[in-house]
Amino acid sequence: MDRRNIEGCSLMGRSSLPVGAWGTVSAKKDESSGKWRASCRYRGQDGVTRTYSKFGSTKGRAETALLASMKERHKGAGRLATNPSLQDVATKWLASIEVPRVVVDANGDMVAGGISGGIRRQTWDQYDGIVHRHIEPGLGALKINEIRTSTCDYFLRSLVVGGKGHTNARLAKTVLKQIMSYAIRHDLYAGDNPVTEVDRLGRVQKKPVGLSDATTEEIRNAVRDWRQAPGHPGPRPTNTLADVVEVLLGTGARIGEVLAIRLKDIDLSGEVGRIAIAGTLVEPRHGPKFRQHFPKNHASYRILPVPRFVVDVLVRRMKESPSNNKAGALFWSRRGTYMQGSSVRRTLRAALAEAGMDPVVVITPHAFRRTVATLLARELTDGAAASMLGHADVAMTHAAYIERLKEVPDYTVVLNRLAPVEGSAADRQDS
Repeated sequence: MDRRNIEGCSLMGRSSLPVGAWGTVSAKKDESSGKWRASCRYRGQDGVTRTYSKFGSTKGRAETALLASMKERHKGAGRLATNPSLQDVATKWLASIEVPRVVVDANGDMVAGGISGGIRRQTWDQYDGIVHRHIEPGLGALKINEIRTSTCDYFLRSLVVGGKGHTNARLAKTVLKQIMSYAIRHDLYAGDNPVTEVDRLGRVQKKPVGLSDATTEEIRNAVRDWRQAPGHPGPRPTNTLADVVEVLLGTGARIGEVLAIRLKDIDLSGEVGRIAIAGTLVEPRHGPKFRQHFPKNHASYRILPVPRFVVDVLVRRMKESPSNNKAGALFWSRRGTYMQGSSVRRTLRAALAEAGMDPVVVITPHAFRRTVATLLARELTDGAAASMLGHADVAMTHAAYIERLKEVPDYTVVLNRLAPVEGSAADRQDS
């Protein structure tokens, strides 16, 4: 066998590079130019191995330039190293999720974007938070092939401490399962998804509780009197917080829906005032906050007749709307854009604390929504509550928003039919 055949055999016997990997870097000086040429083989995503080169004034510079080129090519191909850490896989998974891009104008309105086959921005933010707050600290340093069902089970149950954390545990299970599915799809993990076999996590069924009439009145007094005392430092107090509370109580809407109401969404032309719930405010972790031109879901589109105490608020705020209210918002900020839910929550906590209300009772804007649902269910039907809240499924309203009656109604008129008959056998025996 001649030398050419021997060389051909040795090339055919060379072990194939993994997809996205490169071989040994060699360098040789080009005598004609005086520059060094560094070369290596790289196997691309199409499975074909090619030779790539970079030049440099010295051997070291040529090799450095080639390695940088290989790493960039590897990065561009979206490949991870063999058996990467869970943290690296989680980062790649988050980056792979299609999130709608939103264009926001100067007034805080969404002018382009929306749901286009991906997930909502709020959902991605929730996933991102679970990864960085829980999964990365708890499991991130482990190699992907070190993840076992027992590993996942122990980690998820460790998130529940003192009877709290069930929601985070369930969300972490959902996110971790998707991360491992991503690893399997990209040939980074051999075997079945380990999260699938984790035992069902416990769920604490919280009973919805509406605010009592006394508590509601106490809240009204607290937000009305907040920062009204003479000599109180800071900006001049307004009645905005009190107005927000009244609209929450009169509509049962979500705080984002209430703060997204525009003056043009209000119709006071008839005997009963009406508000169109046609949007919601979104406060992403990254990027600008904005008014989304549709509510949480299609069932949330609704036109709400509102009681007189809400109409009074609407009329006054429409008159008080300043010239810089470019967004045309019912609840405007000092800059003329939409107020944010985080600001309302923070202000409400401060007002209740200043009024000395019991800090053990956590009162959020959502408490008013449960109060409305409970009242409508008791006085009318669960269906009436679901319609007001914008729920397509009455069962959801029933389970999460309506406080069940603790006091049984007076059924004594009916129960009296079971009373003993006068002159019964027992009475005659006693006589």
